[in-house]
Amino acid sequence: MQILERDALCYTNSARLSPAAWVEPGEVFLARTELCSGPWLQSPRDRWTPRRSMDSPGSNPCVCAGVKGAKPGDLLAVDLLEVRPGELGYTGFAGWRNPLCQEIWPNDWDVVTRTVEIQDGFVRWDDRLALPVRPMVGTLATAPRQGEFPCSHQGRYGGNMDIQEVTGGATVYLPVEVEGALLQIGDVHAIMGDGEINRGGGIECRGEVLLRVRLLDRPPDFDWIRLEDRDYLMTAACTGDLRESFAQAARQLVLWMVQGFAFTPQEAYLLLGQVLESRCTAYVNPLYTVICKVKKEYLRPRQWGGKGAKGGTGQ
Repeated sequence: MQILERDALCYTNSARLSPAAWVEPGEVFLARTELCSGPWLQSPRDRWTPRRSMDSPGSNPCVCAGVKGAKPGDLLAVDLLEVRPGELGYTGFAGWRNPLCQEIWPNDWDVVTRTVEIQDGFVRWDDRLALPVRPMVGTLATAPRQGEFPCSHQGRYGGNMDIQEVTGGATVYLPVEVEGALLQIGDVHAIMGDGEINRGGGIECRGEVLLRVRLLDRPPDFDWIRLEDRDYLMTAACTGDLRESFAQAARQLVLWMVQGFAFTPQEAYLLLGQVLESRCTAYVNPLYTVICKVKKEYLRPRQWGGKGAKGGTGQ
């Protein structure tokens, strides 16, 4: 099995990336991810400061895999088989640097932080409290056709979406815009609350991500991110306007129901008015990530065969 080690990191996302390895569609491989703010955390005694982040070449470093045979116009299905957090993590913020913190609770706080150990499926918050681990991948992206963006950015290609549902057992569908797709993986969290109100959101940690990729035909009007797991169809959008993010994610969910489950737009919209689940997963970033979800139990069986020309589901 191929392993993408954390000594070959990228800090920006562009078509010019050189992948650390090339994988075949259907191949299972392992990505070892670095801490979002660099390799400073080595001991339970280490503490985060804003300087830690500034000393790193960039935030949310990723490992990059090229996908053999991927070409513009394809859809990349990323099957997350398992997400394993490391043994140390941290969370924190500087009150005077966090505008959202000031809106929630006006303050003159300096650095508020905590380093934790992650053991036996729990985050050891303190001597009295242990939080169950719910690991997730914060940053998952393909390369955009044009432009160069920091790995901490998010957009139509994925990126730093910070969606808790991007975890073991989920499949994330991303557009292929360049040869080889140039898939980036990084920013593992052991657990993260809705909204990501800290600048160091959730329990940031190193991690290991076991995954597989598949190539599909991209459905028409695929504009934002699609996800699914055993129970849900999900869509996500990231814009600078919260209402726009919600509208784009909801539109993609209606479109998916129309394309894959024989709904008319009117029927899909009407049904979602009863059973739609939605929330903003990240407020702290300049772009708001909104996820929309519908339980699969409310959907009809596919009416069109269920497989793209290249195999797999998700269209």
